[in-house]
Amino acid sequence: MTNSDLFRVAALGLSAALALAAAAPGAAQTTALSYPRSRALPDVAAWLQSDTPISPAQVVDISPSAVTAVVAVTPTGEPRGFLASINSEAMNPEIESHDGIASWSIPVEVDCNRRAVRLGTMTGFRSRDLRSDAKVLRPADTAFVNPTPNAPLGAVIRALCDRDFRRPLVGGRLKLATKTPDPAKPAKAPTAAPAPAPEPAKAVTAGGSVSVQIAASPSLPDAKGLLARFKKQSPDLLSGLTADVATAQVAGKTVHRALISGFATGADAVQFCEKLKARGQACFVRR
Repeated sequence: MTNSDLFRVAALGLSAALALAAAAPGAAQTTALSYPRSRALPDVAAWLQSDTPISPAQVVDISPSAVTAVVAVTPTGEPRGFLASINSEAMNPEIESHDGIASWSIPVEVDCNRRAVRLGTMTGFRSRDLRSDAKVLRPADTAFVNPTPNAPLGAVIRALCDRDFRRPLVGGRLKLATKTPDPAKPAKAPTAAPAPAPEPAKAVTAGGSVSVQIAASPSLPDAKGLLARFKKQSPDLLSGLTADVATAQVAGKTVHRALISGFATGADAVQFCEKLKARGQACFVRR
């Protein structure tokens, strides 16, 4: 892919990469994919909750082509930098019919100071679970690019770097749509989804000062959800260990870290992290 193509991906958003990928038209889905019944925000939020692994609180951009969500964030340790995991669900059925792709994921390195991103390997999936029938759509990039502020990747930068960024599906004023009503039953009035109440940060003390960080997010519900998913997927690795979320201030921003603690030694933590990496789980040892 040329630098010109790379910039187009960053400027037009993740859905543009599907048109650039050298993928043959997909075979017909064995199960019809769902789409929101309208582009109204309550309908999009209800669809995400019922049919996708993306939480409405994770969404940073909604375009005619796709919903883009930041599902995990880890500070890089550099000034104003993050490693983020981005998941997207197609909103345009033409993406499914042309490329056989319903969703895709991509790791992104964000440089807040330069307002730039460097894209990792983009992986597409035939279903809404962001797991099944994975195929590589485009390889990782070596250079940073500067997406336009209004593009999905621009929204990723603003969500991680700007304190005043407002996520489109978060807030007490959003009324979540319910499932399609049964005509035989009286309809219920929709209720407002209240903004999550702040929770006090928990101090992780088990196992001393050594822990393994598997994810981080500016959103406490996101961090808890990521940790819960990990506990469900890897229960065999957690015997005798503690999994919890700890909150820290990094470069003036609040970060909620998903941590595994309870290791007898630093070497045990390193060995644990290596096992996670072998399963495809990013991690690093925090002392």
